[in-house]
Amino acid sequence: MPKFDFVSAIEDRKRQLLVEELRKQHELTIGELNQLARGELGPVLRSITIAELMGSGPVPGVSGAARGASPRPEARVPRRNPSNSSSSQNKPLRNEVVTRTAAGREAFDKQILEVIEAIGGPASATEIQRRVGGTNMQVRSGVNRLIEAGHVTWTGKARGTRYYPA
Repeated sequence: MPKFDFVSAIEDRKRQLLVEELRKQHELTIGELNQLARGELGPVLRSITIAELMGSGPVPGVSGAARGASPRPEARVPRRNPSNSSSSQNKPLRNEVVTRTAAGREAFDKQILEVIEAIGGPASATEIQRRVGGTNMQVRSGVNRLIEAGHVTWTGKARGTRYYPA
């Protein structure tokens, strides 16, 4: 066995063992993980994805991250099952909005503006979020872009902020 393959196999096994041990440590805090990342295990720890720690992702025998490639977790968008219960209809839809691209932000902002215009009167960020989905931060960022563009006005502050069509 060439030296490179031997070293690579040891690094992969070290990574697998670290994932197994971290899965057992349910009480670890982010601060404690940060301390581990500063030590000898730091490079290996930084190559592990949250999906692997949660057990939903495979712990590959030979990982690209262990060979020095930058780790890329899989992008998964959870789909909600429609339900007739009123409690699920009141919850905001999450992770169903893509605002990472300019086109995605533009489409999301258009939806927000349409909702604010449909409401006509004071619209809270929570009400907008219930209708368009996304996270609270995505909605607030979208509304702020619309305010800067002059399409929306607002009154109040914090949870009392209400938005109006301009």
